Amino acid sequence: MRILGTGFRAIAVAIALSAGFIATAAGDDFMAQCKIGTPGPESEKICTCMSSKVTGADRGDVIQAMTTTNAVMAKGGTPASPEMTPKVMKSLETAMNLQAQCM
Repeated sequence: MRILGTGFRAIAVAIALSAGFIATAAGDDFMAQCKIGTPGPESEKICTCMSSKVTGADRGDVIQAMTTTNAVMAKGGTPASPEMTPKVMKSLETAMNLQAQCM
């Protein structure tokens, strides 16, 4: 019975570590995309503040919006580009509001 308990603990630890790595990766994606869209000496401070304020399902949507926006702008596109769907625009608005709060 003890071996079975040890196995469950090992699985629980593996799951917890995996969740930590996923959260870290999401944090890295957020910071990387934020810094692209927020250049300058204050980008670290602003993006860290923004990252702390956006959570849950909104976080993934905001990361996707920043990624899409950065890609569109890098190609010389505009906010009216087809990639800028209503969902992306709504999440981008969230990101812009967060940025304003953190400046």
